[in-house]
Amino acid sequence: MNPPRWAEFLLQLVVRARDRETISGDLLEEYRESVLPAEGPFRAGLWYWGQVVSFVSPLIVGLAFGTALGVWNLVSTAVDPLSDDSAGIMLTFVAVLLGTWGLVAFLAGRRKRSFRDAVVAGVIVGAATITMFNLANYVRVNVFLDSIQYRDDWRNLMARFHESDARSLRAFVNREYLTGTFVVTSLGAVAGGVSGLIGGAVSGLTQTSSTPKAHDRDASR
Repeated sequence: MNPPRWAEFLLQLVVRARDRETISGDLLEEYRESVLPAEGPFRAGLWYWGQVVSFVSPLIVGLAFGTALGVWNLVSTAVDPLSDDSAGIMLTFVAVLLGTWGLVAFLAGRRKRSFRDAVVAGVIVGAATITMFNLANYVRVNVFLDSIQYRDDWRNLMARFHESDARSLRAFVNREYLTGTFVVTSLGAVAGGVSGLIGGAVSGLTQTSSTPKAHDRDASR
């Protein structure tokens, strides 16, 4: 009759101290009286996890997600620095990004019952993710420059370097990446906003299935 322990523990960490008892009690009551009898233990556990995640700030999710992707990029480069990013890998990467951002937006819109909050959450999580991924990419470029300069997907960059008057490849590459930072982060925010639009729309369509108890809990906050 109890929700997953780790989910309950995480809930205590992500909500404000003054709200912990009220929110935890309301979620537990709804879990036991409405969700568990109707959905069964497995789906009820997923529901509870979704409720907990919806309380996590989109900024925190974006920073953590971007850091994780950046570390993965560093590790994969260390293992095989000359491996090019195939079309399949890039499509998978984009799908994971948009899917995660859309989920964050969906949960934000559903918890606050606001389409606007869903879009804002998408923009924030998208910009934060790309910012952290970009920072990790700077580290990657500088640590593995001697190897990755020979990658096939670096041909255009290396051609621009040889055509320029730059004497240092490291300085040239860092300047190129720094120049594109604003554009890349902006694209992340825009893509996050689009994910927010989709997540907010789906959230709005599914809000009719929310129980009155959930609505009263959200309104009380």
